[in-house]
Amino acid sequence: MAGHCSAQELTGSIGVLRSDEPRERSYGWLLSYGEDLRRHFAASFSYQNEGHVPNHHRDGYAAQLWAKTSLLSPRLSLAIGAGPYRYFDTARNDDGGYSDKHGWGLVYSASATLYAERSPWLYQLRADRVLLSHGIDTTRVTAGLGYRLHRDEPAQWKSAARLSEVTFFGGRTIVNSFESQTASAYSVELRHAFGPVLRGSVAWLDEGDATLIRRKGVVLQGWLEPSFQKERLTFGVGYGPYIASDDARRDKNGAFGAAIVTLTASMRFTPAWVGRFSWNRVVSRYDRDTDVLLLGLGYRF
Repeated sequence: MAGHCSAQELTGSIGVLRSDEPRERSYGWLLSYGEDLRRHFAASFSYQNEGHVPNHHRDGYAAQLWAKTSLLSPRLSLAIGAGPYRYFDTARNDDGGYSDKHGWGLVYSASATLYAERSPWLYQLRADRVLLSHGIDTTRVTAGLGYRLHRDEPAQWKSAARLSEVTFFGGRTIVNSFESQTASAYSVELRHAFGPVLRGSVAWLDEGDATLIRRKGVVLQGWLEPSFQKERLTFGVGYGPYIASDDARRDKNGAFGAAIVTLTASMRFTPAWVGRFSWNRVVSRYDRDTDVLLLGLGYRF
């Protein structure tokens, strides 16, 4: 275990899902970032997609604590984990319309991870059980591939860090409805690093004209974004307010508040230039949630 005890792990997996009521089958997939806390304890943050159960398109984010052991083999880790699950459910209404429902649940997980002997790759079999007080309970089994990383220590980070970054983005807005209306999206973001992990940003976001929305505004976010390989790679999650206006809303004029959750990854090509991908989930209060997928070119200074 000495080879991967202090490592961080990025894993993606896909498989099958079954809902309890109605008893239906669908696909399921997830992306997970995990980090060891002690030899037998770890923490993880994951995006979990629960597929398309009839009348429900649900996904969300889970933070979990894990207990694990490698008693059977140094290369095989068995683990159980649990934690809160923040879900977003596009649900069909009785009148044929839809609602974007938000809530909290619990996710319980078990995994078996096999580490490659002479490379950073890993192979994982995982089962997840999602329990909600108001909503559909599901069971998902997935198989996936992962990679072990080693996060920059403060001294390593300081030797390579440029603290600020300005990035210009273009991409696509997808409305979380059953028709998934789309539009072109644009953004410009200023990001500042306060250390190897903690960052903050301010951005202007234009979600374009996706028929149901014509929304744009200012985004403020705090980030947990660890860096790897002397700032060549970063992976992070951000959360904050979105002060926006929506020209498609006829019931309310002026600016209003929403929330935004973002998964991001960056790769540095030169000491100054960086490519960045950001997956934004806009959480509205009027059934107009969106996914905004953005690819950008940034300059660090």
